Amino acid sequence: MNPHHHPILRSAACGFASLLLALSALHAQAPAGITPVPLPQEASDLKADPAIHWGLLPNGLRYAILPNAEPPKRVSLRLFVDAGSLMEQDDQQGLAHFLEHMAFNGTKHFPAGQMVEYFQRLGMGFGSHTNAHTSFNETVYKLEMPTNEIAQIDEGFTLMRDQADGMLLLANEVDKERGVIMSEKRSRDSAQWRTFVSQLEFALPDSLISRRLPIGQEEVIMKAPQERFAEFYRNWYTADRMVVIVVGDVKPEDIEPVIHKHFDSLAAPATKRPTPDLGKVSARGLAVHYHPEKEAGEVSVSIDAVQPTTKDMDSQALRAFEMRHDLASRMIGRRLEVLAKQPDSPIIQGTMHYYDLFDLKVARYSSISADCQPDKWQAALSLIEQELRKALQYGFTEAELKEAKANELNQYQLAAKTAPTRQSRDLADTLAGMIGERRVFTTPADDLAWAQPELEKISAEECLGVLQEFWKNASERTLMVSGKVEIPDAEKTILTTFAESGKTPITPPAKGEEQAFAYAQLPAAGTIVERKTVEDLGITQLTLSNGVHANLKVTDFEKGRIYLRLRFGGGRLVEPKDKPGLSFFASHVLTEGGLEAHSIDELARIFAGKSLESEFAVQDDAFTFTGATTPDDLQDQLLLLRAYLTAPGYREEAASQFRRGLDTVYQRLENTPDGYAQMKVATFLRSGDTRFGMPERATMAAYTMADAREWLTSAFQSASLEVTAVGDFDAAKMEQSLAAVFGSLPDREKTRPSYEAERLVKFPTGATTQRHEIESAIPKALSMVYWPTADMFNIQRTRRLGVLGDILDDRLRLKIREELGDAYSPFATNRPSDTFKDYGYLMAAVIAAPEQADTVATVMQELAEVMGKGDNITKDELDRAMRPQITQIEEFRRTNGYWLNNVLQNCQEYPERLAWARTFRSDYETITLEEIQQLAREYLGSSPGVSIVILPKANPAGSPPPAPADKKP
Repeated sequence: MNPHHHPILRSAACGFASLLLALSALHAQAPAGITPVPLPQEASDLKADPAIHWGLLPNGLRYAILPNAEPPKRVSLRLFVDAGSLMEQDDQQGLAHFLEHMAFNGTKHFPAGQMVEYFQRLGMGFGSHTNAHTSFNETVYKLEMPTNEIAQIDEGFTLMRDQADGMLLLANEVDKERGVIMSEKRSRDSAQWRTFVSQLEFALPDSLISRRLPIGQEEVIMKAPQERFAEFYRNWYTADRMVVIVVGDVKPEDIEPVIHKHFDSLAAPATKRPTPDLGKVSARGLAVHYHPEKEAGEVSVSIDAVQPTTKDMDSQALRAFEMRHDLASRMIGRRLEVLAKQPDSPIIQGTMHYYDLFDLKVARYSSISADCQPDKWQAALSLIEQELRKALQYGFTEAELKEAKANELNQYQLAAKTAPTRQSRDLADTLAGMIGERRVFTTPADDLAWAQPELEKISAEECLGVLQEFWKNASERTLMVSGKVEIPDAEKTILTTFAESGKTPITPPAKGEEQAFAYAQLPAAGTIVERKTVEDLGITQLTLSNGVHANLKVTDFEKGRIYLRLRFGGGRLVEPKDKPGLSFFASHVLTEGGLEAHSIDELARIFAGKSLESEFAVQDDAFTFTGATTPDDLQDQLLLLRAYLTAPGYREEAASQFRRGLDTVYQRLENTPDGYAQMKVATFLRSGDTRFGMPERATMAAYTMADAREWLTSAFQSASLEVTAVGDFDAAKMEQSLAAVFGSLPDREKTRPSYEAERLVKFPTGATTQRHEIESAIPKALSMVYWPTADMFNIQRTRRLGVLGDILDDRLRLKIREELGDAYSPFATNRPSDTFKDYGYLMAAVIAAPEQADTVATVMQELAEVMGKGDNITKDELDRAMRPQITQIEEFRRTNGYWLNNVLQNCQEYPERLAWARTFRSDYETITLEEIQQLAREYLGSSPGVSIVILPKANPAGSPPPAPADKKP
């Protein structure tokens, strides 16, 4: 008799297996002489999530299994390695990260060049389902399994075991990957990155942290011999430094035997290598760090205090201490937010933070900072000095504390409400992160149960006390000024500015007055005059008595979350021809302009402790307001969105703050390849249509709130309105609320104009090659090729063109990344318009070294030309493109974002979107090789694409020195 086929015996067997699992979890201890990755809960008064089943193998490897039902039949696997760049020797800088790459370039069971393809055939995309990251103290390998079948999980563990001790590290594969690593390094290079490196080196000169950035040094990346890789691998990839993490729709008793099968035979370490000494935080008095960056868009100023971190393990006391620091920082940050909006403010934005640097238990920071225009740096530094001094001297008001505590509590409440539908991928990442940070993985319910009474007893005096304690030594501060500014005799000038500011008298903070929301009272509610139910999709469509249309879908994807969208007017379609860029301006200032009765800061105080989000956007074919809230806060969210629609404030303070930030915006647009593409290439691809791209800076800076008001008012008042609600709500109550809130609006237009003339956009004809040079000393270029395709509305064609783009993307990976080693992340995709008739394009893009940019563009053209013959596209390529796509479709359909953005928001205007939702998966499953080959001939074989190369000028004026990351330590 087979016990697995007998229900009673099977139940008894499962119960006995569960008992054994529970006992093993309770009594698992490290074998003699082996010290596994520590579990912080073992030395803490915090209780770890009891749903996690922990285990320990005889070789010292730990494992954690967390059953989680969302998404169904999916499993997230992680291999956490307690080793990162801090474990490198001087001549190994960058090899921890390099080794992570090599885990995908030849292992015991997956020969070089076959691993990605193998998992694609299982339904896993490269990057989306197979990935990894390396930081200072950890390396984490990640797999998102397309099913929860044990056979597939077994396949995943086969790779993870190979990553643990089965990398081949073949010399020829190492050499091929060197260029890929350098391309990744190049893609990160920017003014912001160089500033960060400079500041880190200055802040921690006596710590290993500043000399071990994970990306590494060029000389090591390009020249390190294979033996140095192998040595790092042997020394640090040991069982006692590993944790296998499984989160998903699984049972621990099913998973544990598979873990034993793959990892029991992993050799125990012969000796335990100690974690390197990370150095110390050195006292240095009042210090100044000045770092000019010509290519920065703004200037950043900060005042920092740093202290050595205590080695305390995670505990209630530590979290209580951090909570008081966080509240103090939050209150100072709110003051800076308010100040940044003043018309004559010297700052663009400001923040206050308290944190443990990289969670490495070396340095604790408290930092007040602000961004400003270059000529305002002295005023900005003075402002943050005075705000810091004001806080340290006078503390905080009860109103400020009430707001800060309400917002802090709301975060805990929201986490607890949404906990039942947390995504397995997110939980796996969080669990790996908590292990690396030596934090206890507690439940959101326990966190809330602790936080609520803790917050209630915190006083303003306590917040002031922790702030004063940290900043009590006034001589131990670092003044930092960085960015687009030249300061003669910088150290003296900065110190003088700081000293002079310290002489400025300060006054206590104003107490502030509580306000009630001015738009809570509504006119008589409208009525529902028509209701349609789309049974198979679970959608309800309403028409209200004033002409407002509404779409509702109740989902169980995210417990306690509701997403809302108001859609009306013509959006970018109707941007005035004489006002290019007005869409961008309006999108950034409308909500910041507040309401007629309340500024944005007053709204923040009124709704403190509420989960409300309100974002205005100018989309291609409509204006939209988007909200995100909870069932408890739904009414407030609806009222706020209605108020923005009926009484936008158009406060000039929002436009003033926007203009102060334009230096940053245009520095990126004019001096980075991707920014230049956004500014100029987008316009060129529509034959000069100025509704796309960005105008010159002077044009953008000239806009006022009056321009936005003139353009938007008519649409806000009367344009056809479609309201969509998706998420966790009671449908009947939602219908009543929508009728009351939006049904009470004045009558709206019943239909939208067709905008036929405005929908005409043409792909450029003529020149097939463009080359643009930008002012930049950062050696980074962008090569792009575009082929005209079609709009979205023939959905079968659109889906197949998407698959064609995926196949081209895979060929780019194989040719440019794997074979040539010239790029880190080449990509290709099809982008059809759902607004502009017959318009769309298939694009390929690669970030490359300037000297390689033209060659890479030629390679992309050649790959497309070969594909354009059609016949050389294989069934295997189609399968490897399709199977990850099917996996993603199932994941995508279980997100509120899919239903809101892709189906419901305009489904009454475009009822075909309902049909598209019905055939989303089934249509993909019918795609044939012949269809893809024919589309390749039609769109890639008919003519060459438009090649565009954006690269820095050969000898830009005032070139800064090489990136600090490349300097010898």
